[in-house]
Amino acid sequence: MPRKLHFIRTSAPQVCLAVLSTAMFCQTHVSSTPVGRWVAEHPSQGGVGSWWDFRPDGTLTEYVGAIVTVPVTRSGDTLILPAGTNGAPPSKLQFTVKGDALVLSASGTESSFTRIGPAISATDPLLGKWKLDRPKVPSPNARLAALEEAQSKGIYSFNADGTESVRIPFTSLDGTWNADTHAFKLSGRDVAYSFFLSEGKLVLGQPPDNKTTDTYLPDPLFR
Repeated sequence: MPRKLHFIRTSAPQVCLAVLSTAMFCQTHVSSTPVGRWVAEHPSQGGVGSWWDFRPDGTLTEYVGAIVTVPVTRSGDTLILPAGTNGAPPSKLQFTVKGDALVLSASGTESSFTRIGPAISATDPLLGKWKLDRPKVPSPNARLAALEEAQSKGIYSFNADGTESVRIPFTSLDGTWNADTHAFKLSGRDVAYSFFLSEGKLVLGQPPDNKTTDTYLPDPLFR
């Protein structure tokens, strides 16, 4: 079973939600709708945080997982990414793009990807969002099989500013939101959490009791 290149390196070992400063819900900051895709302004140092999809029909999904953006240097058909650990050399990956298929390879192993949506550049086919293809045969190791499954649900975006952005969901939870009450609920939880928009950021009440908030920015992967 081929090893999954640098994407294992970018996923964090533990999942945790960032809980930030306490704030009261303030009516003067309220906007009527949070519709859109939002990503944590302050993920953990390990690159773990949450991102949200608020939909016009009053439903939502919270994702918790890896939120990573790293610089990428390109030389011909080689991608050079920062090392995953201190003192280690940068990662070098060979890439080929044929239509809507991308292959990354290193040290005799390779991973294949399928483009998400149309190509965004006629001159640089690497740019845009990609989905990691599932292996034909899952790993017999339960932990690696779970990681393969999570990675296959992720989004890998090569950006025009010379970076790569990754969203790998470890868990997800559905819910609903209400524009009249400026509150949302998550499945299996009785607590109603507040939301409001302030200075272009979405402020969400946090578990367990809506007494703390966290801030979220429009996710550039979905602009």
